[in-house]
Amino acid sequence: MAFLFPALVPLVGFLMALIIMATYIGGKVFRIPEMEAYFNVELYNLFLAILIIGGAWGTFNAMDSVSRSILPGGVDPIESSKAFLNSVINTGVLPMYKDLLVIEAGTSMSNSYMVGVGPGVWQFRYKVEPGADAILSMVRLMSFGLLVIYASLSVQYMGLSFIEIGMPILLSLGLLIFILPPTREAGAFLIAFAFAFQTIFPFTFALNEAILNDMACAHFTAAGAACQPYSAYVPSIFGLQVRGISGIVAFLTPFASTVNFQLLIPFINAMAHLALVSLFLPALSITLTVAFINALTKFLTAKT
Repeated sequence: MAFLFPALVPLVGFLMALIIMATYIGGKVFRIPEMEAYFNVELYNLFLAILIIGGAWGTFNAMDSVSRSILPGGVDPIESSKAFLNSVINTGVLPMYKDLLVIEAGTSMSNSYMVGVGPGVWQFRYKVEPGADAILSMVRLMSFGLLVIYASLSVQYMGLSFIEIGMPILLSLGLLIFILPPTREAGAFLIAFAFAFQTIFPFTFALNEAILNDMACAHFTAAGAACQPYSAYVPSIFGLQVRGISGIVAFLTPFASTVNFQLLIPFINAMAHLALVSLFLPALSITLTVAFINALTKFLTAKT
């Protein structure tokens, strides 16, 4: 994780000290008691800000070490989370969406086939595959759901990139405005916001990835085989992966509705796995992070 404290903290500390020193000099020169009292209060806030900087640095390194310890290879938690999201998108969401479109196209074409029974205009016409409409509805619903999942994963990726670059800047800005009485509460919120998203949020993402790896080892690894890390669930039909045969299956199965419904079951299972990665686990991470922000904000404002 890019941590910009070495570049930002000296500048922020210099500005904070400059503001407090100017207040002190102004109070002594112009004999204004309010400015002298303000200096005494802000000297305490400066000391508190120094403690916050030290606490932020120490907590970040501690949480970063814990996150690296639970990830394979001890990689950076944010970079690992971004690579994990890329893997889910590229090996799960997008190929599955393509397969569903192929199945929809093949089923739509077979749904247009009609058979006539009887003489001339008195023929009774019916579809070759009467149950194709239900299949098409389910496929289109799953295709729309995959678009929602893709949007969620993309937003998570952008959020991790923003955290990596923007949070150190917000933390430094929060420390700077924390010493000014009109913006003290805003500064406390920025400090808590940046602090939480640099420590708690990456840690929960790393924890989510470790949990998914354990689930993959428990549920998708053959007995006696080495545990494999989590990968986006690939739908299979009769033990065969859909990749490469989806076009053939889509044109053969319209003549047997029972096969069509079996074809959709692996996709439904895959949607359940992707919903866990794209919706539930990020919501849990955000909930824990927001709770930490509220608690830390109350702590900082109570001390001022």
